[in-house]
Amino acid sequence: MLAELTVENLVLIERVQLELDAGFNVFTGETGAGKSLLIDALNLLFGAHASADAIRPGAEQAAVSARFVLHDAEIVRHLERELGIQFDPPPPGPKGSAAWELVVSRAVPREGRARAHANGRPVALAALKTLAENLLDLHGQHENQSLLRAHTRLEILDRFAGAEAERAAVRDAWDRARAAAAALADLRRAARDREGRQDLYRFQYRELQDARLDEFDPAALADELKVLQSAEHIQAAAAGAAELLDGDREATAAMLLARAQKGLDSLGDAGADAQNLAARLDGLLAEIRELARDCAALAEKATHDPERLAELEDLHARARQLERKHGRDVEGLRALRDDLKARLGDLDRLDIRTGELEAALEAAVKHLRGSSAKLTKKRAAAARALERSAAAELADLGLKGVRLELALVPHAERESGDDGEAAKLLPGELRVHGAEACELRFSANPELPLKPLAECASGGELSRVMLALKTVLAKAGGADRLPVVVFDEVDTGVGGRTGSVLGRKLAALAHVRQVLCVTHLPQVAAYAHRQVKVEKLPPAGRKGALAQVQATVLDEARRVDELALMLRGEAASSRTRAEAAEMLKAAREEAPPAARNRRKA
Repeated sequence: MLAELTVENLVLIERVQLELDAGFNVFTGETGAGKSLLIDALNLLFGAHASADAIRPGAEQAAVSARFVLHDAEIVRHLERELGIQFDPPPPGPKGSAAWELVVSRAVPREGRARAHANGRPVALAALKTLAENLLDLHGQHENQSLLRAHTRLEILDRFAGAEAERAAVRDAWDRARAAAAALADLRRAARDREGRQDLYRFQYRELQDARLDEFDPAALADELKVLQSAEHIQAAAAGAAELLDGDREATAAMLLARAQKGLDSLGDAGADAQNLAARLDGLLAEIRELARDCAALAEKATHDPERLAELEDLHARARQLERKHGRDVEGLRALRDDLKARLGDLDRLDIRTGELEAALEAAVKHLRGSSAKLTKKRAAAARALERSAAAELADLGLKGVRLELALVPHAERESGDDGEAAKLLPGELRVHGAEACELRFSANPELPLKPLAECASGGELSRVMLALKTVLAKAGGADRLPVVVFDEVDTGVGGRTGSVLGRKLAALAHVRQVLCVTHLPQVAAYAHRQVKVEKLPPAGRKGALAQVQATVLDEARRVDELALMLRGEAASSRTRAEAAEMLKAAREEAPPAARNRRKA
């Protein structure tokens, strides 16, 4: 529900702050008093064009804020998910009574850009319009009416039909068909350039395969290359070192150490120092002899092998060339080779895979057609039922003889702009929400052909059609989920008797939705749970003063006075007041109080 509305410096409004009832609220006042300014304020709040001309003279900016109390967890989750709005956790209460608060504000400065916030966070203009689509339904201005939006009409009709399961089944079938079409389109694109890609993949794969990447470790290859490239020098140096360390010469390192060791051994038990020196010499002699053997082994290993050297240089050169070409190390080249092998296998199996995907798409489309047909059948039955119920409501509202049709219009072959290859593989007449759109058609004269409602209905007719439909939907369990409904021109051209019917229906709708209504009929106002009088006050005595629009919530006595004024104008008498009091009493006796049996908004 809209719990509070604050308007500042908008046209002739200096400041108005209203607390509203969860049920039926009416705005009354003389013609030209500015009743519709409050509706204009809601329009401005939710994204209507902001002009500096709308700012009260002398003020720097106009501002509108609204505090909503939401009890529908689905709406709250949708706003969190789609718009990123953050809600504080609802205060604890009885089960099913959770209430989330949402404060929306917009300021329009005389210079610069307008600013908007939702629960304290900045929001864009598009977000304001999305908020409006989820919070309120404003009748009297075509662009804000939910039932004039094509996607909303279908959603509401499906809820009225109890076809949520069928709608979900169509959506799932559509997703599967689109996925199958996208996969097939990708495969067909691959098939078209398969020959060129196969040649490229084969060349790259053969090049990597010939490089024998699995036959060597890069570090070991580099080490062996160094040995082979310097084999003769390494062999000579290592053999020479082995000879000097422990060869056949008379003065090798090992021989000299052996002589030194023999000299120390001759000392016998000459103390710990001598024994330590002898032990150290013994260790050095063993190390020298082992070192000599290692040098001899290196000399033997460093055999000059021109063929092996050429082979390794070729492997190394190929690997380096491929690393530069593909920007990968040897391990990456191995992965690329394996990937190319898999791609070649996929291309070889392309014809088989194409046939499999064509069969999968055919099955998915068949399932989509079947699911759509079931949904269409339910929609058609629900549309006829809704038409019959709405016709009865319209007759009560003084629109006898009018015709209203909920036409199911099959989709055209394909949506404009949807010319991708995958889209062309799907049936053009099917969409994510079925095989048709829902169009509201209307004729105020039985002899005239039906036309789209928004094109041919007057403001008053349009509002009453919407009231009739919303009344039927409310009786059906609230297929329309919007918590707030606003009527601006619903009583245009309506007389007293029909006004009473209109008031009863608005009050009945207020049992399940919060209703705001601008009216000039006392018969409508009498049924309201809260009445707000809007009046234009003349300029104060000071020079340059401006007229002001004031809005006041009326108590019981002032309601009677206002109803009497609406009945007879300035000629209202005590008798008129009695008539007004009786009208108010009769309306209360006929319509249950707002607090009774009314679903929270």
